[in-house]
Amino acid sequence: MTQITEDMIYSCFAAANQGASPDETAVSFVDVEEYENQVMYPEFARWARQAGYPKLATLFLKVAGEEKLHAVWLRKLYSAMGTPARGEDTQRAINALTTIRENCDQLIGMNPDGVVEKALRVAMRVEEREYAEIYPHFRDQAQQAGNPDEAAIYQKVIDSERQHYGWFRDALQEYFPAATATATA
Repeated sequence: MTQITEDMIYSCFAAANQGASPDETAVSFVDVEEYENQVMYPEFARWARQAGYPKLATLFLKVAGEEKLHAVWLRKLYSAMGTPARGEDTQRAINALTTIRENCDQLIGMNPDGVVEKALRVAMRVEEREYAEIYPHFRDQAQQAGNPDEAAIYQKVIDSERQHYGWFRDALQEYFPAATATATA
């Protein structure tokens, strides 16, 4: 059995990328917001539930619902886009999910806390990347292009992603305080 690392999970679930054109990038990010809603956070919720953390499962599902809302907000910016095609990175992550699921199910049996802790850490990394790097770039582009309404939508997403990061950080501190202390030492 392969030991699942935080980096392995992150590389599979952090699937958004910048395309060659603004439209390709928009498709990628709407696709990823929907993917987080339909695949990543529901899977993390399943892991948490299986490991005996029902409140964390609920948190993951709450964030999944908000990620769906982000896709709705972003889709309004790109109304001509239609339903995005499944991005190559997102498809790769979905394909990897079967292996990750099998390995994590085995690891949950051996180390449920470790798997759930890794899921929280990955969720934090994904959310931090979105609020600190990705969406501010698009907000700034919209402001520079004289599109304050578009910039405001990106800012709503940034604020929401920052809140998600805080929720996951707080959960990590609450459920895994020893791991949090060693990570910051």
